[in-house]
Amino acid sequence: MQEQLVFSREEKEKLEQLRLTFGGEGEHTAQQLLDSEQLKALLERLVSEGHFPSVIVAGSQFMKRYGFMTLAPILYAFTMWDKPILAGPDELEIAMNTQAAVMQVTIPNSLKRSEKERADIRAELANKLINENLAPFVETMVKTTKLSAAILWENAAIYLFWVYETLIPSEGNAEQVRRAKEDFHYLLKEFNCTSFTCGANPFMPYYSEKVERDNGPIRFRRTCCLYDQISEGGACCKTCPKAR
Repeated sequence: MQEQLVFSREEKEKLEQLRLTFGGEGEHTAQQLLDSEQLKALLERLVSEGHFPSVIVAGSQFMKRYGFMTLAPILYAFTMWDKPILAGPDELEIAMNTQAAVMQVTIPNSLKRSEKERADIRAELANKLINENLAPFVETMVKTTKLSAAILWENAAIYLFWVYETLIPSEGNAEQVRRAKEDFHYLLKEFNCTSFTCGANPFMPYYSEKVERDNGPIRFRRTCCLYDQISEGGACCKTCPKAR
């Protein structure tokens, strides 16, 4: 029998900061949001409540939130603690507070620890996280909103880069930073996506060289996430291609 995957109180608190909780009840499963009618109804609800001016803008901003709260906590837990969260679409639930447009992912308390080799676990985790969760979600979002798949994938990619270039190097020890380099390389260079929306790899097209600026090096996006349509004064993100 497989051993239960256990997280300490401190680890759970860290994952909660990254918008992942344990054993909660969500309004939707990730699987339900792969239905275009259910996703459209949720986006229209966010528009009607005044959070976003249109379904297209709501879709792009929703993807940023979804990309963050799946990629960031799940990859952090695996690389930092060697604790893989192997959760498919039916196990990831989305807790919504639409009044504040706040989202969290919840997972069951009873996930099991895999006994496979780390490289095999990493491949299984990436398959569940990307091919079973993110990729079909992007496909559904494209169908529902007519947004460019490139915008949606880059909305997720920015958080992959942040986890491995900023978050883990700033918090991890030497061994954790070493694992981060290996895992980042795998996800950028070795992982193959099965979705028609992303080609061979969903992240590599957006991994460009950083450009030196007064406040330090930044990586400009290839696409605009439409944040300027909800920001004060129509301000763009500092990494927006419009800001170059």
